[in-house]
Amino acid sequence: MFNLGNIAELMKQVKNMQENVEKTKEELKKEKIVVEVGGGMLKIIVNGLGEIIDLEIDDSLLQDKELLKDLLLSGINEAQNRAKEEMAEKLQKAAGLPGGLGGLSNLF
Repeated sequence: MFNLGNIAELMKQVKNMQENVEKTKEELKKEKIVVEVGGGMLKIIVNGLGEIIDLEIDDSLLQDKELLKDLLLSGINEAQNRAKEEMAEKLQKAAGLPGGLGGLSNLF
């Protein structure tokens, strides 16, 4: 049958893993990832969870709505992709999972 000692140890490991993941999420929230597009005319800053926390837009872009739109879309996508990669890597480590789980970033 089941060994209650093993189950208790397993539950303890799961709890530790959950605590590590939550701590890592808090650290990711404080992290800043900066992406510049358009030769630096647009800067997008996201946290490690991929949330946009700031934008810096060169005044010259305000005259060209289409260019601004294209740069925003490009920059936001790049920033969120970089945040996803960073998040997957750090959460993988926090959970004690082996490296090289290529599809893990698709979970977030």
